Amino acid sequence: MSLRRCRGFALMSLLLLNTLCSADTFTNRDTGRVLHGYPTSQIADGNTIVYIEQKGRTPLKLAEWNVVTDRLGRKSKVIIVVFEQELSLQIVAESLDEAISRAADEGPLFVLLEMNSPGGRADCVERICDRLIRTDYCPVIAFIKTGPYGGAISGAAAVALACDKIYMAPDTTIGAAAIISPAYTFSDEKLSIAWQEYLGTLARRGGRPELLARAMVDKDIEVIEVIDKGTRRFIEPAAAEPGQSVVRLWSRSGSLLTLTAAEAVQSDIAEAIAIDRADVLRKLDAAGAEVVVDDSVAESVRTFRKAKLKFNRLRNSLDGRIKRIEQTDNLTEAINLLREIMDGYKSLLSLAKRYPDLYLDVELIAEQLDSASDYYQQAKVKKRTLAGDANEKADTNH
Repeated sequence: MSLRRCRGFALMSLLLLNTLCSADTFTNRDTGRVLHGYPTSQIADGNTIVYIEQKGRTPLKLAEWNVVTDRLGRKSKVIIVVFEQELSLQIVAESLDEAISRAADEGPLFVLLEMNSPGGRADCVERICDRLIRTDYCPVIAFIKTGPYGGAISGAAAVALACDKIYMAPDTTIGAAAIISPAYTFSDEKLSIAWQEYLGTLARRGGRPELLARAMVDKDIEVIEVIDKGTRRFIEPAAAEPGQSVVRLWSRSGSLLTLTAAEAVQSDIAEAIAIDRADVLRKLDAAGAEVVVDDSVAESVRTFRKAKLKFNRLRNSLDGRIKRIEQTDNLTEAINLLREIMDGYKSLLSLAKRYPDLYLDVELIAEQLDSASDYYQQAKVKKRTLAGDANEKADTNH
């Protein structure tokens, strides 16, 4: 499992360096024809679906076109995807994944990912980073806002680094990005190295200091900033050479790197500090754009809580009916109870399949449903037999 995850991070690191920028002007390489519009994630017969001004939905083979990001053809709209949860549930990762994809496909000026999160499971974080990497047809901007988690911590730092730009509220932080997963441990050296490489690649893709991203994962990495022939560099102390002027120690051995908003801007991890959403929009020349807020991630959490309550009610109801059927001598009552038990197991099975985060054993529930169904059929046969015997006895008496 760990080896498979390491390979996954390695492959994704390669993909990171081969993504295209978002495109708004399309120029055909052979004919010189110019179109304005925006691409989507949709594919039809090997062609990318592009929405072109005055033409609408148009399939294009993008390899035949030069593409330039200039906002021409895009809608004067910004879609805000609000992300203020732990990434520890599949339903949250799925909802966030779909929200980003759906927003980008609408052709806004950019998608603003408003986030305040402590991160979560490696597989959930990886899914969102993968979505952001593949959303290369529309800019996605991270705004790390004030909230209960203090910023973008752990896996949420990776999500922020996967975005095209990062803006941070003054009192927020980013970092401490050690991998967390039920299947892995912090001592898994191979996985840690792969995750470190992955975050470094994310940073490099965004033009950010790779070594600082690595220091968010590995507490043994020390980072200093030096000036080398007029060029600013971030290196480990052991790599320092004569003539280089040390400007600052950024990361000490013994703790994972966490940066304040001011430090993130100073170190080029983030673009700028923004007071609030409106400030981000001003800085990105979108103050006059229509703003649409997508709060579907929070709704997915509410949906999951309802599912948990439904599960508890079903479980209690089934337990009560099973106890009653063990105590009754009335065959008709037993048949009715068995019918209700079967309905309960069917509902439970549906919940288990729809909500993997409930961690229900689908096979066990299916077996319990089959068992209840067998008892139900046997009880019905017994009732018919008893009814037949009673009728035969009545006929004999007559």
